Amino acid sequence: MPSVTGEIQAEFAVRSGLTQLVHKYHASPLKIAKTFRYENETISQDTPPAEQLGVYMMDCSPGLMSGDHYEITMRLREGARVFLTNQSFTKVHPSAAGSGSTQRQTLYLEADALLEYIPEPLMLYKDANLAAEMEVHLAPGSVLILSDVLCPGRTQRGEIFHYTRYTNRLKVRYANELIYYQNQRIEPAVMPLTAPGCWEHETHLGNLYVYSDRLKHQHLEALLECLETLNGEGSHMRVGASLTYKYGLIVSVLGRHAWEVQIALSQAWHEIRRSLFALTPLMVHK
Repeated sequence: MPSVTGEIQAEFAVRSGLTQLVHKYHASPLKIAKTFRYENETISQDTPPAEQLGVYMMDCSPGLMSGDHYEITMRLREGARVFLTNQSFTKVHPSAAGSGSTQRQTLYLEADALLEYIPEPLMLYKDANLAAEMEVHLAPGSVLILSDVLCPGRTQRGEIFHYTRYTNRLKVRYANELIYYQNQRIEPAVMPLTAPGCWEHETHLGNLYVYSDRLKHQHLEALLECLETLNGEGSHMRVGASLTYKYGLIVSVLGRHAWEVQIALSQAWHEIRRSLFALTPLMVHK
């Protein structure tokens, strides 16, 4: 594993009834820019508004350079509720032959903790080579809502699938049991990405992952109904959703622009918040 060139460690806990950032460490160029009260609005008058802490991560460099390695570790103690995002696209710059960039993220959620991790899209420049991995540890009652959007390059400069390689591994453990494992690899130069059944005419991929032991088939049905219009006639997107082997639900979106994929994922995210928690975001302070 390469030496760490950027790092964030953060721990959140409930103090006096409010989620607070109780420990943090960062190494440049990564840092926690600020925290704020993330406001929620209840759908039902019988449900009190949920207290939640918002957190912005920032990369004060131009992005991941060849040979860079980022480490991000988040720990949520029992009952902590956090909305986590970053301030701009994660940009991965060209790598020299035989080299690349790496990023490892580890999330720990204790009982009844909630983490909503909605970062900005990932942008792979021409000749970029990124190996990313995430490991999630869930306790009973905890909930993780995670999104990602993958861009094919700087499309306005003609960079469409000109990156070298992208790998993304995701492991989710619930009470020490491995309940989900994803191993994604994209190498545009050797893969027929425009073939039928693959990306075809689409260029941007987005996913929304939801992990909770309270998920039921009814949540999937409500979500599919909510997303039905996105697969309609005239749409340039393809959308699908399914339950995983255990305690998980995934929404996948293929589109031609990052913004339209983000809108579709936001629609799915809001529906999951409504059906799981009877909540909807009120506002986000930047």
